[in-house]
Amino acid sequence: AGVIEIGSHTDQWQTMPDAAKAVMGKPLGLKDASGGRNSKVLDVHDKPDPYSHPAPQWRDWQLTHWEPEDENFWETYGSRIAWKNLIISIPNLCLMFATWTMWSIVATMIQKAHEADETAYVFPDLGLDPADKKGYKSMLLLLPSIAGLAGATLRVPNSFMMSVTGGKTTNAMNSTLAILPMIAIGIAFSSSACPYWLLCIIAPCCGFGGGAFASSMSGISFFFPKRQQGMALGLNAGIGNLGVSVTQLVLPLIASVAAFGGSAIGGKWIMNCGWFYVILLAAAAAPAWVFMNYMPSHGSGSMLKNVVAYLRLEGTGFIGAGVGVGLFIASNRWVSTSPALIIVRVFLLAAIACIVTLASMWFMSTKEIKEKLRTQSVIFKDKHTWAMTWLYIMTFGSFIGYASAFPKLIQDVFGYLPNGDPNPHAPSAATYAWMGACVGSLARPVGGWLSDKWSGSVVTHWGTIIEILSTVAVGVLVRVAGNSETPEKFFAPFLIAFLVLFASTGSSNGSTFRQMSVIYPPELAGPVLGWTSAVAAYGASVFPACFAAGLQGNFVDIVLFAFAGYYCTCLGVNYWFYYRKNAEKPC
Repeated sequence: AGVIEIGSHTDQWQTMPDAAKAVMGKPLGLKDASGGRNSKVLDVHDKPDPYSHPAPQWRDWQLTHWEPEDENFWETYGSRIAWKNLIISIPNLCLMFATWTMWSIVATMIQKAHEADETAYVFPDLGLDPADKKGYKSMLLLLPSIAGLAGATLRVPNSFMMSVTGGKTTNAMNSTLAILPMIAIGIAFSSSACPYWLLCIIAPCCGFGGGAFASSMSGISFFFPKRQQGMALGLNAGIGNLGVSVTQLVLPLIASVAAFGGSAIGGKWIMNCGWFYVILLAAAAAPAWVFMNYMPSHGSGSMLKNVVAYLRLEGTGFIGAGVGVGLFIASNRWVSTSPALIIVRVFLLAAIACIVTLASMWFMSTKEIKEKLRTQSVIFKDKHTWAMTWLYIMTFGSFIGYASAFPKLIQDVFGYLPNGDPNPHAPSAATYAWMGACVGSLARPVGGWLSDKWSGSVVTHWGTIIEILSTVAVGVLVRVAGNSETPEKFFAPFLIAFLVLFASTGSSNGSTFRQMSVIYPPELAGPVLGWTSAVAAYGASVFPACFAAGLQGNFVDIVLFAFAGYYCTCLGVNYWFYYRKNAEKPC
């Protein structure tokens, strides 16, 4: 037997070459393994042995055939190739998360530098009263929100990029291009007079890291058999998510010494954060360029054409992100003083950026790319795509949203007394901020493993219940601490409750991904995984913006209670469609 692939369709043939013509009503071909150097389409008479090596040489980037569900093929060739690609993907995705979410900790360092030296990072272009400390803190919390908006928007084209460009191109290009905003950070923060509008341009450029998740997870899902997808996707996402913890743990240390020269500003070398990641990104991108593989039907067969297709699709994402960020900057003068408008704006900008990106993808794509996009767009007609999107906003959207806001939340809730004076006994945000994302990231592969053993809907069900209870607990503790003259006394239970919250979001991240890989066949599971992660990623923008509004209006606890109410609706959706007896899609 053999395998014939076209687009995202796979079919089997036995002995007769003409059987190929029956697949989708058209004659098909198979790509050779040249990876773009001597790429050609083989006639169906040139049947590759399905038990032959799909990539005999290391530079054979395009696989000739791929049958991970076949035990013989998997044990002989598939497992080794799949794990090679996963091992290269993980550090790239880890750095993507690290550079995307670095603004969560950079914002706290800007605030500390400004408090140590009131002439540092004043941002006069904001037009704030120097005495408006809450306004300054709120504007800093919007920087990770802008980065989150761009990263989430870039996930939209990344969701459909796999069949067009292939996993090798997306991994390598994302890590390579992410170097550019890191250089910009190194230059911008070397001056204490850096304007706020410049940071509003650099922050969204870090969105490469946010977009990468959709294409990375979609790509890895093709390599592994269904029985191992929970584990493989959990490792890729879980260790990849650790990039958030890495950035929150390491950057304060990097910014405390003159590692790359230059002068300290407010006692901090924030510019070091950019130069540090320039080195790591270059080291991670190199093996992706050299050793990763393409699925047989992915890409065009030419590395150059794949790169051009990547730039075209990624460019549509930046159009959407640019519109969103442009509207953010233009509206800041009128919105920044109104907590209600801050919340309304972030939802509107997320919707506008997503719609503009989808429209740009369609109207700016070539005929060939449009055909592949049309094939994958069938997912939008399935109600389970929308149900799983709703659930994944609860899991990943909450994880990345809380991770983006956690450092500033610790600093603003426990770092100041009710009258606004600094709390002399405040816990250090840099000491504890990394723990939340770390716990959530480590819980993700556990959730995937448990889902492989029991089922994704079971893990999601109980994870949601824990998420509701812990969110309410955090809300109560935030209110009590905010009204106390000794807020540090409530920090330990706050930290424990928040870590439980992170663990529940992380485990449910793994279980919901497992649910989608069971509900959909491989050719649709990839786009669904990508789309749901794209929409959920707007949590990185929505959550910090909501907390910024809550901080300014003194209702952070109400924000958390509202999130808990939303989680209750997710509990109902998962129960009705996937968990209950005789559910429509038990998974």
